[in-house]
Amino acid sequence: MDAAERAGQIAEALQQARGSFGWPVGASVYRGSYAVTVRGGCAACDPGACRECGHLFTGEIFTIEHLTRGKRVISDRTVHYLGHGITRYETGYIVRGEPVIVEIDLEELAGYLDL
Repeated sequence: MDAAERAGQIAEALQQARGSFGWPVGASVYRGSYAVTVRGGCAACDPGACRECGHLFTGEIFTIEHLTRGKRVISDRTVHYLGHGITRYETGYIVRGEPVIVEIDLEELAGYLDL
């Protein structure tokens, strides 16, 4: 399985945990040895849009809590980009004159989802 397929598998697992129609913000969905919780982002921030398809991001935050691995927090942007097979992207923020880049370790994230 290549990186794009693996990324899509992870995005699909997160969306399935979320449910087809979503669930109330702050509610957790338990799937075996992990739980996924989604909470809203900052209402004052503009989370932007996907550079691939134009999807508008909501700014939601996904928290994955695994019984043995601990907690991992990712953005709706990360989940969406994983669906496109993208594992590295610029956030749009600049720190000390350098763009902030997110690099997703697929195998680490897959471990949190028991994949």
